[in-house]
Amino acid sequence: MQSTQHFTGLTMPVFAAFGWAGEEAAIKFALSQLELFIRELHVHLPREMREKLPYYGLNREMQSVFLAADEQTERDAYVAFFARPLSLEIQFGLMDKAVLGKGLKAASKDLLRTHRLFTELGPDWTLRVQQMHVDDETGEASHYQDLFKDSVGQLSLEVANELFPKAEFLNSDPKWKTPIYLSRKISSEQVAAMGTAVLQVMTENIGSLLPVLDLLTGREARKSRPKAKARKVVAPVAEELSPELQQAEETFTYVAELKPLHLRKGFINLTPRHWPFFAINSRTETREVTVYYNGVYDKECTVWRLVPDDTARIVLSSAVHDWLEDNFGPEDKIKVTAFKLDGDEIQINLQPAA
Repeated sequence: MQSTQHFTGLTMPVFAAFGWAGEEAAIKFALSQLELFIRELHVHLPREMREKLPYYGLNREMQSVFLAADEQTERDAYVAFFARPLSLEIQFGLMDKAVLGKGLKAASKDLLRTHRLFTELGPDWTLRVQQMHVDDETGEASHYQDLFKDSVGQLSLEVANELFPKAEFLNSDPKWKTPIYLSRKISSEQVAAMGTAVLQVMTENIGSLLPVLDLLTGREARKSRPKAKARKVVAPVAEELSPELQQAEETFTYVAELKPLHLRKGFINLTPRHWPFFAINSRTETREVTVYYNGVYDKECTVWRLVPDDTARIVLSSAVHDWLEDNFGPEDKIKVTAFKLDGDEIQINLQPAA
């Protein structure tokens, strides 16, 4: 196996070659460089990634290179790289009907978390959930329609709640299968300017895909997930929670009306009955939360307990505050949906009220 010192990066001639019809020598050179790239990338990957994607190679027919969980890429998850004149496309794919069956079942079991894993990738990633018809005689699959094909920033929780159970249901029918793809394009000029740093950048991109890969292939270990931090006042171990705190639900939705002061200062008032949802114990005064808005996750927001009536107030970070001011006016209503997640994390979704 060649060492990284022989790899100097993916230069512009590699990308330009795929725009020159009939230039076999140029394409041959480009494919040789891509093959060197994927070898060095596999060496560069951390051990965990190599164990999950142990196979790599060149697909001459597709003029691409890949990392894969199975020697036959279509049997399990893979990550492919397509060099074209204007971009390098990274594509995660899962096409095997049996693996999809397990993955979609897991995805549909916890739709809030599934939505979180996909949307945390960021709006630069495109999600495609395809519906393919499987011929009952030949077993060949052909495109029927796309159940979803858009930026993950457009994958609302409501859409996810319909999409993944529907994909699971269709995939369970012998006549259909529902492959899943995630892709992102980086400009060829940007990649060429990276030199050998492209190995680290692609490693980071693959790392961002691992939570989705683990979910859809059934390889994830929940106990390894990091816990969210929460600011709290330490209470005696023997302290018992009040009945109100013990009865707090796992989720709630509330429509708040925004006042000029709310917009100017950057906060959203809830009500006293909402505070028990956030309280860790009877002495809790503040609670860090993750706010999801406009396709973005923000971990710099906090919920305060106001005296004397225990009103819960969401204090927004500067980024969320800017979004609030830009998109809402006095007397506008905002829909607040809060969820309790694993690891003591609380997520709050903000969106305009219908």
